[in-house]
Amino acid sequence: MANPLTVPSDEPRVLPAQIPTWLQPKILLPLGLAIVAGIALLLWQYAKAEKTRAESNLLLESKPGAATWAQLIRDYPGQPATALAILESAADASAKKDYRQAASLYEKFTRDFSSHPLASAARLAQANQLAASGDRPLAQNLYLRMMSAQPSDPFRTAAAVGLARIQIQENRPEAARQVLNEIVSANTGRSFLPEARSLLDSLPPPPSPTAQPPAK
Repeated sequence: MANPLTVPSDEPRVLPAQIPTWLQPKILLPLGLAIVAGIALLLWQYAKAEKTRAESNLLLESKPGAATWAQLIRDYPGQPATALAILESAADASAKKDYRQAASLYEKFTRDFSSHPLASAARLAQANQLAASGDRPLAQNLYLRMMSAQPSDPFRTAAAVGLARIQIQENRPEAARQVLNEIVSANTGRSFLPEARSLLDSLPPPPSPTAQPPAK
């Protein structure tokens, strides 16, 4: 029996539950399809990447040589096997005294595989090949970039040696002496410090200061 003291208009009304908009079927169905499609695309891309990696590795292992290196560079960009193919091609070009081609390949390696553990070594090799080809200005610029890189390039000392050799060839022994003294004092890159010291010791003695006239 209703409470006679309760006014009907004051009785609480329970509203029917409202489904959030984002839970409605017209929203959920397309969203679910999009998620499924995204997952399928990721799985397909992963499978394709693994297949490409396996193909490139097998190609390098089964048919090593210049033709295979060229095919890997052309058809399998970004693959670990392609990184090795570029380095092998560059070394082959250098052995054939095609220094410009070798420098170009080392540059491609540093551009395509900038985070590779051998990127710094390839950059040094590029500078060395440029120097060997007679392109001293480009070689010097690359050596200087390596010497001033931050954080310090692991081949900084080797770059200083390369730069000093060019300066010696250009009959600038004092410039070479300054570069070598600075790098020896910095004591970095111990693998190349003996070479830096040896090159420094091979320089002619510095010019003696001009004798001052006796004071009157």
